[in-house]
Formats: sequence, structure tokens, C-alpha cells
Amino acid sequence: MVSEIEEFADDIERFVRTGSTIEGAIARYLRLNIPAEKLEEARILYERRVGRIRTLVSPPAIVSPDRRVDGWYGGPRESDVFWPHLHSVLVNGLDDEAMVSVDEASTRITGLLTSPGSTRIRTRGLVLGYVQSGKTTSFMSVIAKAADAGYRVFIVLSGMTDNLRSQTQDRLESSLVKGLEDRWFRLTTLEDDFQSPDNAAFLLGAPGNRLLAVVKKNPHRLRRLLEWLQSAGSVIEDCPVLIVDDEADQASIDVGSGGRRSQINQLIREILDLPKVAYVAYSATPFANLLIDPNDDVDLFPRDFIVDLPRPAAYFGPERLFGRQSLDEDDEEVLGLDVVRPIPEVEVAAVRPPAGRGAADGWSPDFPDSLTDALCWFLLATAARRVRGRGNPHSSMLIHTSMLSSAHEAMAEPVRTNLASLGASLETPEVRAFLKDLWEDEASRVSAAELGETPVSFMELWERLPEVVASTEVVVDNYLSDARLSYDRDNPTTVVVIGGNTLSRGLTLEGLVSSYFVRTAKAYDTVLQMGRWFGYRNHYQDLPRVWMTDELQEWFRDLAFVEEEIRREIARFELSGSSEPRDLRVPIRSHPLMAITSAAKMRAAVPVRASFGDQRRQTILFDHLDKLWLDRNIEAAATLVSSAEQAGATFHAQAPSGRRLLTGVPAACILTFLDKYKFHPGASDVRGDVMSSYIRRQNSYNALQEWSVAIIEGGSGVEFTLSSPSGRWNGLRMVNRSRTAEPQAYANIKALVSRRDRLADVPLSAEEIAERLRSHPRAVPRITPELEEVVYRAIRNETMGSRGLVCLYPINPNSQPGGPAGRTTKAAPAVRTSRQEKEERVPLGAAAPVMGVALFFPTAEGPDPEVSYVIAPPLADVDGQLGDVYAQMADEVRLADRRDEERSAAQGDVSD
Repeated sequence: MVSEIEEFADDIERFVRTGSTIEGAIARYLRLNIPAEKLEEARILYERRVGRIRTLVSPPAIVSPDRRVDGWYGGPRESDVFWPHLHSVLVNGLDDEAMVSVDEASTRITGLLTSPGSTRIRTRGLVLGYVQSGKTTSFMSVIAKAADAGYRVFIVLSGMTDNLRSQTQDRLESSLVKGLEDRWFRLTTLEDDFQSPDNAAFLLGAPGNRLLAVVKKNPHRLRRLLEWLQSAGSVIEDCPVLIVDDEADQASIDVGSGGRRSQINQLIREILDLPKVAYVAYSATPFANLLIDPNDDVDLFPRDFIVDLPRPAAYFGPERLFGRQSLDEDDEEVLGLDVVRPIPEVEVAAVRPPAGRGAADGWSPDFPDSLTDALCWFLLATAARRVRGRGNPHSSMLIHTSMLSSAHEAMAEPVRTNLASLGASLETPEVRAFLKDLWEDEASRVSAAELGETPVSFMELWERLPEVVASTEVVVDNYLSDARLSYDRDNPTTVVVIGGNTLSRGLTLEGLVSSYFVRTAKAYDTVLQMGRWFGYRNHYQDLPRVWMTDELQEWFRDLAFVEEEIRREIARFELSGSSEPRDLRVPIRSHPLMAITSAAKMRAAVPVRASFGDQRRQTILFDHLDKLWLDRNIEAAATLVSSAEQAGATFHAQAPSGRRLLTGVPAACILTFLDKYKFHPGASDVRGDVMSSYIRRQNSYNALQEWSVAIIEGGSGVEFTLSSPSGRWNGLRMVNRSRTAEPQAYANIKALVSRRDRLADVPLSAEEIAERLRSHPRAVPRITPELEEVVYRAIRNETMGSRGLVCLYPINPNSQPGGPAGRTTKAAPAVRTSRQEKEERVPLGAAAPVMGVALFFPTAEGPDPEVSYVIAPPLADVDGQLGDVYAQMADEVRLADRRDEERSAAQGDVSD
């Protein structure tokens, strides 16, 4: 039973939601002679509620100062209508852990909105998800809670295609609206986009109304929506609106030219300029969103909050499917599942249409062996899923070989022919033997049991195979198609879908088990969004397969690294606790063959030189077979310790970290070392000349004048001597660092340092450092790598000030895999993977001991700390001087992008 104090607290929250203050709400009750002590208890209870929402630590969020202070939303209440109803729908498809995560995240996002009762609402937020990871579930939950809190109009901007808009409409109707039809007024339907219903003032003016629209990002539709909202006159001034921009990096970003804004961006801005509109962008590929100019107050930069949704445990994303190299020595390399199959280049040519205007007209594709395998696997996997009889009833295959509509129709004919031929010859011994071999080979490569799935024998699925073949449809989905892809709610749909752009973003292909993909792209966001095979695979985790080129597979693996790097940077920024979204400068790693996003979307970004401040630089590439090269680097290290001793540096036989250490090393010794040591030319982020230039500039600000030099020893059991007159560096225990098995002329050890190496010269014991970690308020529920980075950086800056640190790592030339720091994987499950064969560790096999080096820099001093080349968002205080290399690169990217656009136009590529 709700107590009287809880009722008063509920009323205080209700008044605050409608625009009152806490004091104003209490004053109302004082006039009714309610005892002041009871109202004080109610106030404390209310403030505890909103304080709990405000201090939620999951999911991570970067929040503007006013959002950290103000609080109006205390979470769901017993009297709520929309969230309890949605919750009852979601619990049928989500496990307990996922449901808690969705609930917490949506509560936090709702609490970061502006109170619906405020006289002015101008919220700008960004929510980061993963491709096909449940962003729709997240924003549906936010809509439901905001509807309970008093927001009245909900507009979902849903992509640029009709089928994506309809799919989103269907999701919202079946989850949010169904069962509460009397509470929702739908401004759009499955069939119809926004049509300007009559009497806007009446619909918008009724406090009990909740209006829902799912609108395609199309100038005509958005202009009609804007005019309809404006037609309500003064009524709109008191009507809180929440806009959810799904796929917010597509179309919403300003890409106008000649000083004119692009139409969609301009129309969104005009809608947001209405008196009470909150805008929350959702994106799984937020590169463009993070590059919007934060100094432009009227653009879509998320100035109020950025929320990073956690990656669900059951999610299959780039990292799990393709693997990811380690970010540092403490971060184990991730190996992908063995689900990717190569398409030979000669077969790519057989399914990819010729380039040039009209060249694809009349083109007839071949049907190579790899496509036969992919089609047969689709039928086998679908039959196996029917044997299991659990999970999503639909089953899909994706064929994406071109963005040209004419090529899709050309590809459909041989697919239908081969499907019919397969059905007619299913009972022949040759076909049966082929299918049996294919099933048993694939089933052995990804273990169903180790992924928690029920193993299916060939005999079991064989009985279901004829019905699968008979029920399979072939559908072409593009902007010219009459019959678009759709899934029957009442009957299982088994479909091979052939398409291009309409299938490459946002759209969910239900039960996708086979993907045949040769379409190329040149931008991070485009490549990631094309991965329709990402998502949840309940009851068929072992069955998805992807056929693609080796190059594209490597690109996805590279992007898994870039994505993790960005999210860790955001998490570290959030953990600092004192910064806001405007201060966020995420350095986005560039790629030699891909652009980050289209040049038009990066127009506000500048190629800047990112600071070495608080950074670590390590050597991971070595000419391991060049004995002279290796010997010279050992000589450079010996010269460093000898010159430091001669310069009066203090020797510590055993520092608190347990290492041999020199402190008080002059910067001149470090500069000489950087000049002598030979960094591998392929390691662009550890160039001696660039780091020396940075150190000299910092010296002019009275920083980095003094250094420490530590020798990091290991447990290889092999001793090494670094020659010096003092003899203090005899009997060093070399570290173990194996290399990858990639057939290269140099050795790649992937990671050299451990996070704790940053503290090699810090005069604190291991227990004191551990206590700092444990006592951090964010150490619960667990200590994350990001938290370690934040705490270790803070400890170093507090105790060592502007002193730099050089760590030397004598590496055993015969380092073996599996030894200390020679581990190979954090494999998805313990099954053999194709990535294991390519990424397997092998003995280092160096011609001589290898000298690894890491440099740890303190916080930068002075106004001009930029040195290494990265692409970052614009900084309000940057002086505009760009590195020549990046200025040229930016020009090349823009030129390439323009050529791509012209080529697409010439080939007739038109999207919805």
C-alpha cells in the first residue's frame, strides 16, 4: 500500500513535470494545512528518487552540467500506463538481464530530457547503439516512459526507404499501440506516411492525447509535418514533442553546399525550433554525428547528453563474427567465429555487373560454386531451424552484389532457376551426398552444443528439406520493385532477398542465416550498416554464414577495432565526470582504404594533430630478421641508460613496481635515444621525429624536462645484459612476446605494454594502487579497462606531474606463443575458427634480442600540443593550421567522394 508520504512525493513529481518547482508544489499543500514535517519527508523522498535517476551509472553517459544538477523524472510509477503495457510485451522476448538493461537505459535517457512542463524545450541528445542491436526497443521504451511523464507527441524519423519506415511503424504498433488503441492517435499507418490530418489544434491541444508518427526522412513528408504542427497556432506552444531520429547519421546531417543547408537537415531544424521539442538521435555508426560542429548552437550536435548503450551479451556484432586485434597488452585479441567463407576473386567477377552507364543492361550473371554453397546452406540451415522449432519462425538469405536495380533483376533469374533445379534433383544420390557433406563440414566448424544450441543431424533436417525448398520465395527489393520484402505475421516466411541500398541500412532481415555479399563501399558507416547479419540469433547462433571477399572481411575486422577504440574513449571521457558533450573530441582512426564517412558529412571536421598528452606510444612492429637493425636498437637503449647515469640520474635497484629504474633523466638523453632508435616505418603513430618535435615544444612550456627510464622484465627465463659502465643492467629477464602468423616480412606482436606499466616509476605500492582502484565510485559492479586507464592516468599525473616515462622491453628472440604476454585469444566460444588459422600466434623467431619501447606522456602543457595525425571534430580553440599530409588527404577524400557520387548518378543508382 502506498503511504501518505509516497503520495505526497508522487504529487510533487507530478507538479514538477508540469513545470512547477519543488517549492511551488510544497506551497500548494501548506495552504491546505498539511504538516510541514510530512511535506519535508515527501520532498526528501522525491529528491532521492530523481537523484537516483540522475546518478545512474549504467549505461555510461556524457552529460551537460545542467542535466547533472536538474532532476525531474523519478522513474516509472505505479499509476503509469504506457511503460507497464510495453514492459508486459517486452518480457516475452527478452531475458531478465536484457530487460533490466533496457529498463535502466530508458529511464536514464528519459531523465535526461527536459521536463514536459517546462516553458521551453530544446533538448539535443545522442544514443549510441550497435548495428541491429535493439535500438528500436530502446527508443520505444523511452517513448513509453516519456508518454507517462507528460510528453504528448512522438515523431520517429525512420530512415529513407518505405520498407524501413513500414517496418518501424509495424514494430511500434505491435508493441506500443496494440492493446492501448484508445490511448494512441496514429498520425501514420503501415501503408501511409504522414498525410496532415484535419484539426491539428484539436489533436495537439487535448492533454490526454498521445500522438504517434513514423515519418520517412523525405523533404516532402517533413515539410508537410512542419506545416501541420505550425497550423495548430498557439496550441503548439504548450504541447511537448519528442522526436526520435533513427539512423541519425543518415540524411539528418547537413551536407548542403554553397552555404546552403541540405533540405532534410534544414526541415528538422525548423521542427526543432518549435517551442517545446526534444530531439534524441539514435545511431550505431555515429561517426558523422560526433563530427558535427559543437559550436553551432542550432545544428544537431548532442549538446545535452551522449548515452552509450551497453553491448548485449547475446549480440552478434563485428567483433564476435570477425574478431578484433587487441588495443593493448592487457586487452586480449578477440577471434571471430568460423562463419565467414571466402569468395574467390574470379567468382566475384561472375556476380558483379560491369561498370559504366548502361553496361549492366542485358548482363547475365554466372552462378559460381560459392553462391551454390550459400544457397544450399540457406536451405539446410532453415531445415535445421524447423527441426528445432524454436525462435523466430522466419528465415532469410541475403544476396547483395550491386547497388544497381537492373543487376538485381538479372541475378534473380539464375537464383530461381538453380532453386528449382535443386528441388527437382533433391532425391538424387549426388545432390544428397553434396548436401550431407556441406552440412557435416559446416556443423563441425561451429559447434552447436558449445553455443548452447541443440545439435541437428543431417537425417533430421533431410526430412524437412523438401518443404523448405517448396516454400522458399525469391524477392527483389529495390526502389523499382512492385513486391517488396515483407514477413507474414501468421505464417513463417522463407525468402531469398536480392537487393542493394534498400537492404543495407536499418532494415531487419528476419532469421538471416546466409549472406552472399560482394558489394563494396568506401566509408566506415556504410560498410558497418551493410552488415545485416549482425544482431540476435536466438536458437540458431551456430547457423549464420557470410560469404564475402577477403578484403571486405579484413575491413570488418578493422572496423571492430575502430568501434571499440571509440567506445572506450567515450567511456574514459564519461568516467572523468567533469566534462560535457561539447568538450568531447573523439579521435577517429583513419584507414588507408576507407573514409570515415562521406566528405560532405565531415565538412565541419578538421584534420588536426592530436596531442600526445596523457597518451601512450608503443612499438609493436619489428624487422625481426634484420640482425643489424635489432643490434642498433639495443645499442640505442644501452646508450640511453649510460648517458642518463652520466648525467646524474638516480638509479633504483628495485622501485615500488619491482623494476630497475632511473629517475631524473634529462630530456636531452631521451631526444638522443629517439634519434638513434629505429622505429618500423609501418608504425605511423610512433615516429621518432614527431615525438621529438613534441617533446621540444613541451620543453618550451617547462614540461617534459625530466624523465624516468624503466626496464620491464618478464618471466621468459632467459637473461640479457644491457651494456653500461656501471654494470647495473646485467641479468635482465627478457619478456615473452610472440608474433602473429601473418605472412609478412616483419613481426607484429600486436601489443607490448600492460596498463600498469604507466606506473613503473610511481612511488606507490601495488596495494596502494589497488586501493585507489577499489575505492573509485565506479568500481562497482566491476573494474573495467576504461576505469583502470582513468585511475592510472590520474595517479601518474598527481604523483609525477610533467615527468615523462620511457619503458624498455628486452624481448626474447625465441618467444613462444602461450607464455606470459604471449597469449593468443579471447575466443568467442572454444571452437576452431578460420580466424584462428590466420591470427594464430607463432614463435617470434628473431635474429637477435628485440628491444621494445613505450613512451608515456603526461598531460600536455601550452596552447599548441597537437602532433600525431588523426581526424577529430572541430575544436573552438584550434588555430586552423593543418598538417600538410592531412590537408592533402582531406582533399583526396572529397575528390573521391565526388567521383563516387558522379559515378552512381551515371549508373542510375536511385534510392527511395
